[in-house]
Amino acid sequence: MITEKNLNKKGGVMSNFAKYRDGLEVSENVFKTLAKFSPDGVMDVFASDQHGSYIKLTNAFYKHIGVEKEATDDDVRNVCRRFAKHLKGEVTAALFNHLAYLSEGFKDLLGEDILLIGRLEHTKAIEVDGGKGKLARLAVEPEEVADKVDGFKTLVYLNPDHKESWEKNKEWLMDVFERCKKLGKPLYNETLYLQQPGESNVEKAKKLPDVLIKMAEDFSPYGNFYKTQVPVLWVEEGGKIVKICSPQTVRETAIEMEKISPRPLLLLSAAVDFEQYSVQYGSVCDLVSGPMCGRAYFKEAFTMEETKDWDSLENSFVKIAIPRIRQIRTLAKVMAKSWWYKFDWMSDEAKALIKESREIKPGVKGDFGY
Repeated sequence: MITEKNLNKKGGVMSNFAKYRDGLEVSENVFKTLAKFSPDGVMDVFASDQHGSYIKLTNAFYKHIGVEKEATDDDVRNVCRRFAKHLKGEVTAALFNHLAYLSEGFKDLLGEDILLIGRLEHTKAIEVDGGKGKLARLAVEPEEVADKVDGFKTLVYLNPDHKESWEKNKEWLMDVFERCKKLGKPLYNETLYLQQPGESNVEKAKKLPDVLIKMAEDFSPYGNFYKTQVPVLWVEEGGKIVKICSPQTVRETAIEMEKISPRPLLLLSAAVDFEQYSVQYGSVCDLVSGPMCGRAYFKEAFTMEETKDWDSLENSFVKIAIPRIRQIRTLAKVMAKSWWYKFDWMSDEAKALIKESREIKPGVKGDFGY
């Protein structure tokens, strides 16, 4: 209820529950949403919003099982719904695109105890200047889907050397963030370095330590969380594995991003395999507020030997993804920074909604006699 007590001088509702170190205030609605789903501070997120990737993975699935069919949006929706129902008790939050979260009964399928984050941006950004830049655009308007999700997510592809797209994406993101604040929904702001025309995977990977810091400096303020990649340890190119950097470089880069960002970081997988993601996350788990991982958890399930049809694909997902989620989640529970650690002030009412202690349930227990 808007009362005289909580009106500011301009007639709007005061954001008086918490404040970030850079002065950005956090509204009651945003704080209560985050505290409801993560009272212990851990923000581990299952990312399942990758439309283009799901199309490719489903095409691989059809080829694997000998079905001549091209994947469709209905297939993406089907996969997301099948995966979503196995996440209860396994993650704090889950990210899906509108094909999933606007489907009938999706929140009930996912479970009321999981924070549902809705992807806002279109899967295909607008290419400019021959692919040197990309401009983010919305697939759905936040005001039109606000009642379907608990929070929002955006993604912008960035090239620090392309000033036009850099500035336009910043303006776009600032606008979306303002709209999310008015709706009382947290925003998870994701950036990715845009591979340049003619640039090899190795060339791209070697740029990451420098460009990621620049991206964090300019784009991390525009959201409640900053979802970022880190430098990669290796890439595959031409059928060969090429070492790029050490875990020390991964950590050093993350340290600089953490210093620069006024928001807590979440670590994405950026399409690396789980073997690499587990090392990346382990290298920085005490610097971030959790993982926001997708394909690294589950992509092999589409072509596993046991995968014969849709139901067995679902079973393969459970077999391969859930243990991986538990492994990373345990690291997060023990090591991750709380999502409120970037605040320099919280109201007493806000403090009463959170707790400093965490219940740790290791994924593997054993008594080996010592």
